[in-house]
Amino acid sequence: MAPPRILVCGDVNGRLTQLYKRVSTVNKSAGPFDVLLCVGQFFPDSPENNEEFLDYIQGRSQISIPTYFIGDYGIGAPKVLSVVSNDPKSQGFKMDGLRVCDNLFWLKGSGKFTLHGLSVVYLSGRHSLSGQLYGTYSPDDVDALRAWAEEPGVVDLFLRYPLFLVMLFLGFFD
Repeated sequence: MAPPRILVCGDVNGRLTQLYKRVSTVNKSAGPFDVLLCVGQFFPDSPENNEEFLDYIQGRSQISIPTYFIGDYGIGAPKVLSVVSNDPKSQGFKMDGLRVCDNLFWLKGSGKFTLHGLSVVYLSGRHSLSGQLYGTYSPDDVDALRAWAEEPGVVDLFLRYPLFLVMLFLGFFD
């Protein structure tokens, strides 16, 4: 089995048309890729980009590759993510992403899941004690990370924003 091919990007700031045009170009020259991981501010940083962003969320424009994001803040984040959070399909403990729309998944808080055979752990947002719903993680999220760190096995990808992305390919490509 061939190893998965993963694209990683930083701040999107709601510019999904620009993002997926770039993904298409990279896919043509070096692809195909299996998944796109976005670490950084995913939502628009200004109202001008909100309409373009909503075209994708509401299905008027298509997302060409399975996309997972952390960085759940910005203009429009509360409105979009409250709808996602209240969807009955999003209820319960889901660590492999809440479906926002076709091919778009929100990695909320913290989690650990398997993606194309790789172990992925993430912590999304800024620390908050205020109970803010979006763009933050809680002490419970950090406690969950500590518990996963004590489990046996390898973590292939650790996604964290804002701060850094760490990729550990321990013996994966031998």
